[in-house]
Amino acid sequence: MKTFLPGRTALLKAALSVAGAGAMLAMVPVHAADTPKADQPLIDTYSQKTLLKNWALSVCLATVAKHPEERDDANKTASAYLEFGHQTVEDYDKLRTLAQSFAGRKYGGSVDSEFNTMKCIDLFHSKELDRLAGSLAKRK
Repeated sequence: MKTFLPGRTALLKAALSVAGAGAMLAMVPVHAADTPKADQPLIDTYSQKTLLKNWALSVCLATVAKHPEERDDANKTASAYLEFGHQTVEDYDKLRTLAQSFAGRKYGGSVDSEFNTMKCIDLFHSKELDRLAGSLAKRK
């Protein structure tokens, strides 16, 4: 049985290939500052109006959640948005009332479902929430 040992030429070519690939990678510009970290939330970049709308969506999702883990996650998400907001407790009460009214709607369709997620998406895109969040954001 003969063992193959690469000759000098093959080893030199392999080394140059590895070195060339490294040199090419070194020439690629890195813009780490331009790219947000994948796991970094964008919460501190949102306007007050967006924070309020996101808070209301989170409250709606917590209201319709069937499982404690999902409810807890949605409530903690709402708390995070609240931390960045500048509104009063009364302002958030108005948003909560609107979110709960959407969560309590009765939807029907061709399949048997409560369509709870749809209710919250409808809240998020509603003129009512847009107007309320806009007026509350302007006051602060």
